[in-house]
Amino acid sequence: MSEPANTPLAPGLYRTPFSRAYWRDAAQEFTRWRTWVFAAVLVAVRVVLKPLSIPLMPTLSITFGFFINALASMIYGPVFAIFAAAVSDTLGCILFPSGPYFFPFIFTEIAGSVIFALFLYRAPLSSWRVVLSRFAVCFLVNIVIQTPIMLLYYQLILEKSYAIFDLPRIAKNLVLFPFESLLLLLFLNAIRPVTYRMKLTYDPPQKLHITKRLVIFVVALFLAGAAATGAYYVYDYQNYNCAKDFSEAERADFNHDLAARIGADENELVLVNTIHRSLFGSEREVTYSVYRLDTDVAVDVSAADDPALWSLKNSEAKQTDALTLVEENLVLVLDDG
Repeated sequence: MSEPANTPLAPGLYRTPFSRAYWRDAAQEFTRWRTWVFAAVLVAVRVVLKPLSIPLMPTLSITFGFFINALASMIYGPVFAIFAAAVSDTLGCILFPSGPYFFPFIFTEIAGSVIFALFLYRAPLSSWRVVLSRFAVCFLVNIVIQTPIMLLYYQLILEKSYAIFDLPRIAKNLVLFPFESLLLLLFLNAIRPVTYRMKLTYDPPQKLHITKRLVIFVVALFLAGAAATGAYYVYDYQNYNCAKDFSEAERADFNHDLAARIGADENELVLVNTIHRSLFGSEREVTYSVYRLDTDVAVDVSAADDPALWSLKNSEAKQTDALTLVEENLVLVLDDG
């Protein structure tokens, strides 16, 4: 899957990025005028190509940006890649805005560039290494790193809830990974002789073959990613608190229904804590708290007479002087109930 340890490397190459010399050379890219010139060209091309795509299905398409990202990272390495990715992301947002600007998205651009560089910069390239680089970007960046950033974007900018387990986005990355890996191999096969002649890369260009073992390896990575995604889906489905998605009106209606179900008294307030679904059952596990209205604080007012009380969250109810917690319990509720 990689070069044998005793195979001599061409000058300027490293088997792994885990050496001081590797990072010294990567940092020195800032001192080379050639790096700056080609970085400017590639950043411009990347910004222009990023919005373009090849449609495969109505909701599935292959973009062009990652080709340039891989090539650029292979040329100028992980240190310069941080700077170039930041510039590329900023220019892209200015010239081709697709929504409100949100600074943390810059970290996904940087992470993708750095990962490509760690696999491809000054490395003895092989088909295996190229495929792994694309898998790492698809899984670690597009799924793992981007998820919390999307969560923040929806909460802070759009003021909407966001499903942490975004199945369409995850499925898109897993489905496209084999095709994008194949296209990246073909692209690098075509471009590497040019970059080597221009002394931009150090690995003598040898054809990157698509072998039967490589196809099996790609399928194995796809299945591993799908298995990890499936496992997380099961965990998230059964542990996600559905009550967090309620609006105030929905929370109040659910609490009223819950109070009727358990037979709460007139001066008792029932507030939902958590709602967890079962993957293989039709019931939801609901935990709730029962509060009694303190008539010494709120005279002549019953819980049923104050609609605002029923939309309270438990954290708010515990800070309300007129309410006293009397019970916390659990009940099973049918999904259609």
